[in-house]
Amino acid sequence: MSDELLLRILAYIWTAFGVCWVGFSLIKKTHGGEAREWRRLATVVLAIAFALLFLGRHKIPPELLLLYGLAWASTALYWSSPAKAAQSGEFKWYRPLRLVTLAVTFALLFWDATGVGFLGRRFLPPMLILGLVGFSLALIGMAATWWARVELGQYWSDRVIVQTDHQLVRTGPYAYMRHPIYSGVLLAVLGTALVVGEWRGVLAFLILLINYAIKAKMEERILTERFSDEFRQHQREAGFLLPRVRARG
Repeated sequence: MSDELLLRILAYIWTAFGVCWVGFSLIKKTHGGEAREWRRLATVVLAIAFALLFLGRHKIPPELLLLYGLAWASTALYWSSPAKAAQSGEFKWYRPLRLVTLAVTFALLFWDATGVGFLGRRFLPPMLILGLVGFSLALIGMAATWWARVELGQYWSDRVIVQTDHQLVRTGPYAYMRHPIYSGVLLAVLGTALVVGEWRGVLAFLILLINYAIKAKMEERILTERFSDEFRQHQREAGFLLPRVRARG
């Protein structure tokens, strides 16, 4: 087994991860008859569009495939986000900027053409054991992300918002980290970067780290405004992106 095969497998796993993420969000957010029918229609449309992209992936130029994938993800996230928000903490163009950031991140990881200059040089020796470690970290990161997503439930949103009926979740991974979804994705991207073994993977991780750190700070600002002392206590008890282990008294 080679790093190239591991990376190819990871590409399919990441794709399945993204599709299931959107599908889960659409299925969970069904309120009322009309909303339920709309969600079903949106799911069918997205499924057909994804199937066409997947079947034609070898015939579509990588540049166009990236653009089509970005358009699919943008539409899917827009449809799956909550419609009601009591408070928003992001400026108008922040969401499209984040989607472009995600596109750049995964292009660096899976598109060989991005390995220009030093970005194409290896920072790790081509050893299978390192690739397997990275592969394992990617799977662990994705599993942790799903755990956090399920624990967050109806209060998840791709946007930086507080919903009208929002409750502060402090159970599961949120008992140790304030943003475990971001932490899980970052761990999975770090693992993927280890499989890539080139500096473009390191750049992808750093770009996503900066993106999530900025978004998390925006979220914390509006969460502090909404939950005040309750959220400040949560900040003291749980880490930002890394877990905080409580000392035994």
